[in-house]
Amino acid sequence: MNLTQQSIPYEKVEAWLMSYSDWKARLAYAQAELKHIPGLTRALHEWVNHGNGRKQEPLLRTVIHRIEITEHEIPLLLSRIGLIDYAFSALTTEEILFVRLRYLDKLALSVIMDRIALSRRAFFYHRKRILHKVYRKIKDRAVLLELDSFGDD
Repeated sequence: MNLTQQSIPYEKVEAWLMSYSDWKARLAYAQAELKHIPGLTRALHEWVNHGNGRKQEPLLRTVIHRIEITEHEIPLLLSRIGLIDYAFSALTTEEILFVRLRYLDKLALSVIMDRIALSRRAFFYHRKRILHKVYRKIKDRAVLLELDSFGDD
């Protein structure tokens, strides 16, 4: 397929690839955040021993926030990360290196061109070809990458 036959949203694909590391970090943080709710055990003991116990609004908000993370944010992040990982399966080893340097490590263009020994013209050709491959691999599921996750600013 010729690269010009289909309109590829290169900026969107680049934004997805740039966000990949952030999504992984947010997923790790969200999963770690679920492990401990300070004061939960004490509040539950008060509830059992004293009926209603004291009103624990901050604790209640924390529990609700954790439920929202479990039901909304984590599944969306897992879907996004899995989709980008799936898109990486369409790339060669050299193309994955390019993606890692450009979008995951976020190195300057000149540094990437020196490391991979590419001219400026070859760099942009490879960039366009890689973005096309990524988009072609996930275009039918791209809506998952465009959804607003819970708590996005």
